[in-house]
Amino acid sequence: MYSSRKAEGTGLRKAGAAAGLIAAALLTTAATMAPAQAAPAPKPPVTVTQGADGALILHFGRPTGKVADVTASAVPTTSPTVSHLFLPYGETTDCPSGYACAAVPSTSGWYVFKFYNYGGYSLSYWGGTGSVWNNQTGGAALRVDDVNGGQLRCIAAGAIKDVDWDPAWRIRLTSSGC
Repeated sequence: MYSSRKAEGTGLRKAGAAAGLIAAALLTTAATMAPAQAAPAPKPPVTVTQGADGALILHFGRPTGKVADVTASAVPTTSPTVSHLFLPYGETTDCPSGYACAAVPSTSGWYVFKFYNYGGYSLSYWGGTGSVWNNQTGGAALRVDDVNGGQLRCIAAGAIKDVDWDPAWRIRLTSSGC
């Protein structure tokens, strides 16, 4: 009888060990299948071509990712106000030479802002992943600041960059480079 119990105990230990190995394998498989980090924000679908007199021609497609949830009472603005327009998806505008332009996606198109004068511009209701085209000359920079005035991005003259507008509170145009 003793040997029978020993054999039963050995069988239970073997079954328990096998169950443990299966559980470990399942956990390992689940862990390796889980993403290591969130997917990066999608690139805004904007096509840029060179126009006359150094202007950039911007053609705006439909964004595939995070967009600002814009309602009639929450349209993106700047203070002080700059030249701006709303473009439905598929439309085109320019960013003239000497300007820095920024686009904010919405549920039905893009809000495009055209900055010319050096200085700071407070941003209201800017969100989602947009773009900046710094078409300024002479090495001037466009800087994006957070709520505390800390610089989030510096975009050099001639550069085109995607920007997450969610943490942005201010745009500054400066004569000094990045």
